[in-house]
Amino acid sequence: MPLPVADKPRCDVLGCGRDAVYCTDGSEVDAQEGLGRPALPYCNVCGQHLNWPHSEDATRFAATDVYTRRVASLKGK
Repeated sequence: MPLPVADKPRCDVLGCGRDAVYCTDGSEVDAQEGLGRPALPYCNVCGQHLNWPHSEDATRFAATDVYTRRVASLKGK
């Protein structure tokens, strides 16, 4: 029997579910709103949600178990 294959990373925006095309590293700046807010690092986003990591919703996402486990696993590498 073949081994299972992991899905592609999905967009972290609640309810989106599209394939992620980008993962933030925290150095991105919010150019769209002109506020200069940094992006939350380690967010997976699709092409339509590239500005989402700068939002208050992303800050709330950072408090979830999904995000904290992701950060822990990436920093542990």
